Amino acid sequence: MNKTIAIINDSEVTTGSLPNDIISINAWEVNWDLLSFDDNYIVLGGHMGSYDDEKFSYLQAEKLWLKKAINEDTKILGICLGSQLIADAMGGKAYLSEKIEFGFKNLDFLIEDTLFEDFKNTKVFSWHRDTFDIPPGATLVAKTEFPQIYIIKNTTALQFHPEIKTDLFKIWYDSDLSKQELESYDVQSEVQYLNNYSQQLEHSMINFYSKWIKSKL
Repeated sequence: MNKTIAIINDSEVTTGSLPNDIISINAWEVNWDLLSFDDNYIVLGGHMGSYDDEKFSYLQAEKLWLKKAINEDTKILGICLGSQLIADAMGGKAYLSEKIEFGFKNLDFLIEDTLFEDFKNTKVFSWHRDTFDIPPGATLVAKTEFPQIYIIKNTTALQFHPEIKTDLFKIWYDSDLSKQELESYDVQSEVQYLNNYSQQLEHSMINFYSKWIKSKL
């Protein structure tokens, strides 16, 4: 049976509400040549941008590997930074946006796809400074003011964080930089929404993951 491997790009951005049997590896420690294109991969988020690949040099190797893996039809799911890395790897472009997108949002779906139906009747959580132009040949599935879901070959990219949990949010928010960049946002109301709907959000994540792992785009 193929393994599912989560690629961690930032030690504080972990698998959240994803299933516990997923193997986690750190991008800064990976020998990319040893990763099988027959396994399934989830590329997680991080505080850095895809364009910060001189400071975080492992992102350069990761993007090169992503291009090869995607073209080999490997099953990949990119989340937040993961979706930006995929965009860069496949000829799109990730870049700093004019404003932060933060909080729970409703998605505007452009096409119907049962793979994403768990995100249609609930809000999804975004916290990012960066956005992207989707790659040539990709299909934009859903958006807010920014692209949120796109697919390319056997790869799915989500800009939002379906894996969000209360404890994960606390880790992300527990810094002076985070508090400063969100000082104009009503953080407490977003935290209250997360607390109130945590079970529904986790249920949506698990349902989506179960369909994704069986899907072939």
